[in-house]
Amino acid sequence: MLLWMSAGFAQRKWERSLQPFEISAMPEGQIPSGAERLAREITMAGRIGVAAGGPFIAFSAGWDEPGVATANSSLRISTSFDSLTWTPWMEVPIDPHSLQTRWQACTELAFLPAGTRFYRLQVLSNQLGQGRLMKRIQLNFFDPGPRPTTTAPSTQEVTSTSGCPCDKPAVITRAGWNCPQTNNPGYAFTTVTHLIVHHSAGSNTSSDWPAVVLSIWNSHVNTNGWADIGYNYLIDPQGRLYEGRGGGDNVTGAHFCGTNGGTMGTCILGTYTSTSMPDTARKVLTRLLAWKACGSSINPIGNSWHASSSRNLSHISGHRDGCATECPGQRTYNELPALRTAVADQIAACNTTTSLPQIPGLQQFRFTPNPVRHGKALASFDLATPKRLLYEVYTADGRLLYASPSRSIQGTTSIDIKGLDRSAKGSAYIVFRLDKSSFVQRVLVE
Repeated sequence: MLLWMSAGFAQRKWERSLQPFEISAMPEGQIPSGAERLAREITMAGRIGVAAGGPFIAFSAGWDEPGVATANSSLRISTSFDSLTWTPWMEVPIDPHSLQTRWQACTELAFLPAGTRFYRLQVLSNQLGQGRLMKRIQLNFFDPGPRPTTTAPSTQEVTSTSGCPCDKPAVITRAGWNCPQTNNPGYAFTTVTHLIVHHSAGSNTSSDWPAVVLSIWNSHVNTNGWADIGYNYLIDPQGRLYEGRGGGDNVTGAHFCGTNGGTMGTCILGTYTSTSMPDTARKVLTRLLAWKACGSSINPIGNSWHASSSRNLSHISGHRDGCATECPGQRTYNELPALRTAVADQIAACNTTTSLPQIPGLQQFRFTPNPVRHGKALASFDLATPKRLLYEVYTADGRLLYASPSRSIQGTTSIDIKGLDRSAKGSAYIVFRLDKSSFVQRVLVE
């Protein structure tokens, strides 16, 4: 069968590594006799025209099938460095996240070895047996280019300004994963009431996770046709948190079954159907959700009506709670009850165990960060009257680690807390004594 190709759409500056193709597999009207009883296989081949020096080439595709309401075709790809030796055929599944896209069907990402130069594609069409074949398909081969100059978090932990003492974990900004797209002033914003957990359904290992994030952005923008990456945040298996969709906090994403209002979507990179997410990723996810739940007055173990989906949802839900999908993977979905409890515990750890009105003259108290890293923390007091302060640091089993000398404080005062560097990882407790009153601060030491 003779196939033709043409550029899929005009190149723009931020598509510098992208060369999509349009392929017309069957001119309209040329449906072979008996096609309603047969699935039809179409094979095509070509050269991959990208070479930006990245760690891999990401592949995705989108296609239209006039006359069918559901996906009627499937794809398999084989690749080669030299057009002589070819890899085994690999199926590229339809992406269950890809709703409200420019195509009737879009695939998941497939990652091809760096240096791949040739491809062969098999299209198995008319799988519904209705005599309908694929009309057109766009192939998206994307080289994410060299690693960013730094993969360290581009912002440090963000101190809460909402009145909740839970801090936001450090974030790798869009610049940190080489996103070439500037923020779009047309972003929509929402009041977040539900926190949605996803997995990317990709590989659990990578030599370059920022490049994986960039490849997801490319697939969402240049295959799906969305304005930006769909997720609000992404977390890699090493526990690094990435800023997703631009626009800042409370921007409406594209991740929850086409009913994105009122949600914040966080994607754990990898597949967690039969494998649990790494503890490094789980800790960052817990802290991120605690920051958002606490700052937005969301009860992490509660549920409520989600207007956009017309469903009663747990405030921390999985993607599959909104529509039929495996996401966020069976293992992750099984862990959601424990995650809700962990987020609630994290919020409790950010707060004092005794209410401030019980401490005469203490108008406000802050303890940050919590969890504590490298043994460094700061306690801030806002006092109506001068007080004598001392504090003691204890292990979870009650062993004294440090006792401070007594000192006089007044007004707004911040002090560096000593002794936490002597604590093992896990829970520790600080007893603060202001004159004859006291309260306890629980902290998590990492």
